[in-house]
Parts: sequence; structure tokens; C-alpha cells
Amino acid sequence: MKRQQLLLLILAFGVFSILNTEMGIIGILPMAAEMYQVDIVQAGMLVSLFALGVAIAGPTMPLLFSRFNRKRVMLLVLGVFTLCNALAVVASDFQ
Repeated sequence: MKRQQLLLLILAFGVFSILNTEMGIIGILPMAAEMYQVDIVQAGMLVSLFALGVAIAGPTMPLLFSRFNRKRVMLLVLGVFTLCNALAVVASDFQ
């Protein structure tokens, strides 16, 4: 039972993180734009493109992955999300 609780906690934290990604950056958008020396419009476009990706992937991914184990698919998605965020942390340039 402990393993299932840990898995549920990881999944809940991952879903919370994914759903709050856009909202978190919107609050600090002016600071992020200043840090990377880009216009607020360019920084906002990046957030909008991310949201568009989420809007497109939201309905299509369940259709594509419906025949696979849901927990494993969710862990795969969280892993890709974590990897992409780790790559974004070490990015030296905005573009």
C-alpha cells in the first residue's frame, strides 16, 4: 500500500505542477523578460505557445495513449515535463 500512496502523491504533485506552469510564469513575466533581455511580448508569446501546446495535446494524447496503462503514461508525461524543465533551467539563451 505504501508504494501506491507514493505513486499517487507523485502523480498529484506532477499534475498540480503541470497545470500551474502557465500561471506561475505569468506572475513573474516582466522579471523573466528583463532577465533574458527580451520584450514582454516575446516572453508572453512563449507562454502562449506553451498553452497552445497544452490545448492541442490535451484532447489528442488521451486518444493516442488510451490503449496503454494510464499510470505509466502519466509517469512518462511527467518525466518528459521534468526533463524539459531541467533543460530550460540550463538554457543560456531565450531563443
